Amino acid sequence: MENSYVIAMPYEFFIRRAFNCGYNEHQSKNAYFKNLIDTERGADLRSTVGSYDKQLKEIKKNIEKAILKFLKSKPTIEEKAGLEKMLTQLPFLYSTNEILSLLEFGLEITNRYK
Repeated sequence: MENSYVIAMPYEFFIRRAFNCGYNEHQSKNAYFKNLIDTERGADLRSTVGSYDKQLKEIKKNIEKAILKFLKSKPTIEEKAGLEKMLTQLPFLYSTNEILSLLEFGLEITNRYK
C-alpha cells in the first residue's frame, strides 16, 4: 500500500499554489488529506479528526476555495474552463481517488502559477 503522506501531496500543492502561501496556511497541509485517505483505508480517526464525511466536507470546501481563488486571478480561457469544470465535478466526488484525479487535473491546468 502506498504511503498516504506522499499520495496526499497534490492537495497541498494545489491549495498552496492557489493562495501562494506557506505550509498549512489556508488549511493546505497535506496531513488533512492524508487523514482522509487513512480513514478511507479503515483507520479509526474519529476521535481526533472526525468522521470520513466530516473530513470529506472540509477537504472539498478547501478545494472549492482554492478553485475560486484561481478564478479571481485572471485565468486564461482554457484555465477558466478547466477550473469551472472542476467546480461542477467537485460536489459529486466521494472517494480520495476521485479527488486526487481532480487535483492532478487542477495542477496541470494551473501549472503557470507554480
